[in-house]
Amino acid sequence: MATTRRVAPFAEFGRQDVGLVGGKNASLGEMTAHLAAAGVRVPPGFAVTADAYGELLDGHGLRARIEEQIERLYDGVALDEVGSGIRSMIMAEPHPAGLRTEIVSAYEQLARDQGRSSADRR
Repeated sequence: MATTRRVAPFAEFGRQDVGLVGGKNASLGEMTAHLAAAGVRVPPGFAVTADAYGELLDGHGLRARIEEQIERLYDGVALDEVGSGIRSMIMAEPHPAGLRTEIVSAYEQLARDQGRSSADRR
């Protein structure tokens, strides 16, 4: 799988892609590829890649702001306080250009593939 993709269906990756999509998603890709032939149904889905997450972290200086928060741990600030602050920063960060569109498109494709309208799931 190309390492510049930000969203990809499970069927397009496997255990060799752990660094790109994480262990659970890579396992879902493996199961999709190998268990279907054995008659085991694996629900379809897609992953947002580490490349997309990296874009989020690199946008608007978020990575540096997170590193500043982590440094607060050395000053004795509680882990839950630092973690909560980092989560808030990530949640408030705007998506990289086009990422939301890519995620919505992947969801709509998944819905079409399953014979559903994405409006049915809202």
